[in-house]
Amino acid sequence: MTARNRHSRTSLPRLVLLAAACVPGGAAAQTYATGYSAGWWSQLGLTNAIEVAATGGSGITIGLVDTGVVATQADVTGRVSTASACAARTFTCPRGYTDDNGHGTATAAIAAGAVTSSGAGMAGVAPKATILSEKALNVSGSGTDTDVANGIVKAADAGAKVINLSLTYLPTNTIVTAINYAAAKGAVLVFAGGNSATVLNGGANSTGLSAAALTHLAFAGSVSGANKLSSFSNTPGSGYAVTGTTRVSYASLWLMAPGESIVAPGIQYGANALAYWSGTSMAAPMVSGAVALLEATWPVLYRNGTATAVLFASATDMGTKGVDNTYGNGLMNLTAAFKPLGTLSVAEANGKSLPVTSLTGSLITGGALGALGSISAQLASYTAFDGYQRNFTVNLSGLIAKQPVSAASITAALPAPTVTTSSTKFADGGRLMLAYTDGPGLDIVGRPQPLAPRDGYAGHDGWALAYSQGGLTLAAGQGFPASASFAQALWGDGTPVADAAGTTAGTLGVSTALTGLAQGGGFAALGTDLDGWVGRALGGARLALSWSGAPGADTVSRRDLAGGDWNPWRGPVLTGGGLDRQADAVAAGLNWTLGPGWTTSLSASLLDERDGLLGSRYRGGGVLGLGDHNDTVSLGLATAVTLWRGGSLMLDASLARTDAADSAHGVVSGIGPLLARSYGLALAQRDAVTEGDSLAAVWRRPLRVVAGAATLLMTSVDDQGYATTTPTRVSLRPDGAETDMALSYAAPVATGRWGQTLSVIGSLELRQDAGNIRGLTDQVARVGLNFRF
Repeated sequence: MTARNRHSRTSLPRLVLLAAACVPGGAAAQTYATGYSAGWWSQLGLTNAIEVAATGGSGITIGLVDTGVVATQADVTGRVSTASACAARTFTCPRGYTDDNGHGTATAAIAAGAVTSSGAGMAGVAPKATILSEKALNVSGSGTDTDVANGIVKAADAGAKVINLSLTYLPTNTIVTAINYAAAKGAVLVFAGGNSATVLNGGANSTGLSAAALTHLAFAGSVSGANKLSSFSNTPGSGYAVTGTTRVSYASLWLMAPGESIVAPGIQYGANALAYWSGTSMAAPMVSGAVALLEATWPVLYRNGTATAVLFASATDMGTKGVDNTYGNGLMNLTAAFKPLGTLSVAEANGKSLPVTSLTGSLITGGALGALGSISAQLASYTAFDGYQRNFTVNLSGLIAKQPVSAASITAALPAPTVTTSSTKFADGGRLMLAYTDGPGLDIVGRPQPLAPRDGYAGHDGWALAYSQGGLTLAAGQGFPASASFAQALWGDGTPVADAAGTTAGTLGVSTALTGLAQGGGFAALGTDLDGWVGRALGGARLALSWSGAPGADTVSRRDLAGGDWNPWRGPVLTGGGLDRQADAVAAGLNWTLGPGWTTSLSASLLDERDGLLGSRYRGGGVLGLGDHNDTVSLGLATAVTLWRGGSLMLDASLARTDAADSAHGVVSGIGPLLARSYGLALAQRDAVTEGDSLAAVWRRPLRVVAGAATLLMTSVDDQGYATTTPTRVSLRPDGAETDMALSYAAPVATGRWGQTLSVIGSLELRQDAGNIRGLTDQVARVGLNFRF
């Protein structure tokens, strides 16, 4: 036996502190009581919350190659593995693994001790871990490399995931072989740095360690309670561990931990006595216990061999910035170690990862989908992974922004938009009308649109041009609601019933609900009476066609883009390239007469949305999308009946279906198919108070999804740390059902010498379950002016 291969314990006990009977009883009542360990727990950033998250290291076996352990000692009782044994080869163990020195019991308690109702008042880092003792040091605390190597091998074979070695690191061939063996089985090995106030291994490099060993090896240096380098502590120096062409510095494998005056069992003073201990032997089991906590929380760290890498990356820097030859990586910091390190990402449908830091402002909900409460609930506790493949629960519900409806009942007096209308009649009976506004859009005859779909974009600074002659109606423009032009083209112009029905149809916006979701850009409409046998068979009929589009960000007024403002006259505008949805809608309708004063229409619409779904908008290619491309078709049926002179009643209903759509990215892998419906009725009266005025009362249920679901990718982690992604069907049916009621009135107030007319328009509106969000109420009052010349 030579001095070179003799290993000694690396700690020094100091006087008896107190007997177990003197431990304050209150400490034992805590889930993870710190007792006299509170000081160094605090230094390490170790909290009760971390212990709860890590279940105290439950399920992890910490092997201690040391002087043994007294299994009945109060801090470790009941948790010492029956596989514990004497690993010595150069001496005998008459009492098996039982500690006859005190050093091993102290290190075991620091790694995995726990305050008990009848035990001593100190606690280790992993108080629920299993302690496996492999006795390799004799009564005087020394042993040979053969003894230690056998202890390492036996601990690895017995299932220890962490092996604590509070003894001198001497990389002999025997020890290196044992380290490589244990590392190959996945065990992390933690060595005390040494108490000689010199550099590790005398500054010499070590060779023969495997690549696995270099990722499963850590050294611990000691700091005082003031986080200063202990006078006795070794430092990593400038030496390297070399394997092949790979050189890993000792400094990069080095952590600092408290090692002065650590309260731990002192069995040499009494069965359950406590003592002050100092040395890097005390720092090492703190690192071992930390590895146990990490691997108990994230089994993937054991599988990938990255537990020590997490501790190194999260350490608090000391001395020279970065890894240095005195403090290595710095002071172990468990608070930081239990937070995400590196980029936090979520798994997408295409199998790729998307950083959580890029997940901002992804989706604004539309009225038909409500607030997407079911998806929000799932996203509120979503699984993301950090740079070490550790799972963390993140709240991604903020990715869904609701339409800005009020959370309580409010009355909003809006700025009065000004619409200017110019009308010219021709000798052949034709009429040309031009309307333009620098405020929110109205319909092309200057009437307000009190309950226009607010989940579309109505725009402003718009214009509309309409021509009618006989049974022909043509309209085109930009920024005005396209649904009103389609209603005019479908219902015709010039008769009291048709005029009232057109007003009501534009107000209800039910049959034209899909058209209302593609507006704010250009639009065109054509309506014509049908001649020949079709017209005769239906007692008079009209055919109408319409197209409208929603603009991208580059075509939206810069005044809208300055802040993404909201106005009930129009939908919200998202700022930034690629955020504004684009959509196109085409519609066709047939209108025919069923009898005197009774007209009916049947319409069909097709809505094509890019990065949008029934008015909801989201970032193309982002983490939260409801399909890359969605097509929706609807059928609408409306009927208008003249009840009395100037008075008409309209009933309007539509049913829409959205095709199923897949997504190659994001956390939503598929949508639909969806079924949505809308219906309503309106009563209109012309010349209600004075000649030329109009009064309308409206009740409607706007477009709302009534059936359909999204497939959300939900990621979880099994007990082995493997991530599994499960497609989960989540209903898209809103929790509320919006009900709209409105009373609108328009009346001329002044007439000019050359036929100019000034009209005042106003409305009172109430929305219950506004935006199909249960409990939200929205009240609005509007006033505006119309100039016609």
